[in-house]
Amino acid sequence: MRGALLVVGLGVALGSALLTLTWSFEAEAQAPRGPVLPRLAGKLLTGEGEASTDVLRKRNGLVLLFSSTDAHAEDLAKLVAQIERDAANKNLGMLGIARAADPTATRGLVDRVGFKFPVIHDASSQLERALGTTAGRAALLVVDPDGYVVTSLQTDAAQFDAGLTNRVIREALHLPLSNGAPRLGLNPVAPDFSVQSLEGEKLSLASLKGDVVLVMFFLHTCPHCHDMLKFAKQLRAQLKRDDFHVVPISLLERPGAVEKMVEELGVDYPVYIDPNGAAQKAYPPTLGVPHMFLLDREHRILSTHEGSEPRIQALLVMGIRRALGMQAPILLDRNGYSGEEACRVCHTAEHETWSLTTHAYAFETLVEHGADRNDECLACHTVGFKQAGGFDPAVRQPFLEGVQCENCHGRGGPHLSPDFNKNGYEAACLTCHNETHSLRFSFAERLPLVSHAANAQLAASLSLEERRALLEQRDKRERTLFEKADFVGSEKCAQCHTQEHERWKASPHARAFETLEAKQSADNKECQACHTTGFEQKGGFPEGGAAFQGVGCESCHGPGGNHVAQAKPTSGSILRLTEKCDSCVILQICGTCHDDANDPGFEFEVEDKIDAIRHGFRDREPPAASVK
Repeated sequence: MRGALLVVGLGVALGSALLTLTWSFEAEAQAPRGPVLPRLAGKLLTGEGEASTDVLRKRNGLVLLFSSTDAHAEDLAKLVAQIERDAANKNLGMLGIARAADPTATRGLVDRVGFKFPVIHDASSQLERALGTTAGRAALLVVDPDGYVVTSLQTDAAQFDAGLTNRVIREALHLPLSNGAPRLGLNPVAPDFSVQSLEGEKLSLASLKGDVVLVMFFLHTCPHCHDMLKFAKQLRAQLKRDDFHVVPISLLERPGAVEKMVEELGVDYPVYIDPNGAAQKAYPPTLGVPHMFLLDREHRILSTHEGSEPRIQALLVMGIRRALGMQAPILLDRNGYSGEEACRVCHTAEHETWSLTTHAYAFETLVEHGADRNDECLACHTVGFKQAGGFDPAVRQPFLEGVQCENCHGRGGPHLSPDFNKNGYEAACLTCHNETHSLRFSFAERLPLVSHAANAQLAASLSLEERRALLEQRDKRERTLFEKADFVGSEKCAQCHTQEHERWKASPHARAFETLEAKQSADNKECQACHTTGFEQKGGFPEGGAAFQGVGCESCHGPGGNHVAQAKPTSGSILRLTEKCDSCVILQICGTCHDDANDPGFEFEVEDKIDAIRHGFRDREPPAASVK
């Protein structure tokens, strides 16, 4: 037990064939949802206004139940405040519930840590009882988009492990955690530490500089840790290398119990304890054990792993041999998908350039929009969706999240799927970048953004901050929205699309220029760009005059010059949006004006906003009466 949380091992039992050339991974079942969070409401801690659990109805929600008198209340509050800052643009709903008859001290705590989310004053503990939490103990609840509690933690009066609590909550919320793993293609340097063997000999990481090191944090009671310690014993015997070291470090300072474990397992290499937890403080806290860090000769962190399943063992065999300069066997899953970690071992440069693409973070996009349980979305934002050995939403498979190597190169790449791209990559792209989910997709236009060769130049020169800025820029999805043509005005559209035009006339879009006039900004070109149609384009505003004031049909559907010029207009000459995905396609159009600067949070509300102005009747019955 660490703090109030039990550290458990991950993975499946280890078989007898440890170092075979093939493996098959059986994923863990996804943790079941908990109870439905009851709807709660109450007066704010400040005494002004009210708040309710409605603020949580986003992608995920976090509820903090606390009082200034709770043990470790301030430590927990600081952790939650940092999560709020880190998730500022990630659509996270947060709500506080403060238990206190006199809220003065609790308001002081809130002011010190800097909460921005609403905090309800629960003077009678009525809401606490409704949640079923333990009286007098601070608690954190993670709620999924459907309102189910998926994670619940409470502080322990005796001990509070902030790092471990942070890890648990961030994993449940799918928020980034700085855990020492390579990020954006960069390998951080492992922090130095000093530990002590069971014989009392001290060892520093710095003393092993120039050698490959596998650092392994373990619990002596954990059967998965036992598996990995035995695996490491066999691997050392097979490699017979003096420049490879396994450094197992016990999470608990109990040398007697650790020594007994060593004898029972027959471990024939040094095992260490961590006096005062110094090594653990130098490294990120772990949720699952064993927790391993593979370091190269310069002690840069090549990879991090948790658990003991065969997939992890295969990755370690390949990674260690590669780091030692030995030939690495190709240990891919013969019955399923292996994930980008397996490819990274040998294709390091290509993996680094992949990490600079939005493909690598495609699953995070689903999480932020609350769509990570939507099969239609998962099909293109994961690896091998519902194929044999591919991503299955019913099981825990984080290593198959995102658009990875095998999406573009086939299962196992050329090693297992040599004919996958025999006709080129465009066919693979078009399986997801189709008319429903991609706006005017051009393979030639988009290829440089995901090409390994094109991104190699960036990878060679960009710092971590520059890489983050590049990804943020690429996430804006800048591209050609419409085909080139003259703008003709909304009245032209009305000749064939009468009902749609009538509904548009009643929308705020039609009156967008009037809002500029009311603010005396009608002459401001920066404002005109979003409050007129076809701004500075041929036939549009200001060339076309007052008819192009406001956000007209062509602002969303593209210029209609080619469309109306044809004897029989077709949807191919204008952008029809009825069958398009709101988040994938329509947001790209709306987002040119409804951006973070002018309409923060719009991207997470786009479906509701589109429903309010939707006017396409071609695929369904029109309303009983047109809106006038």
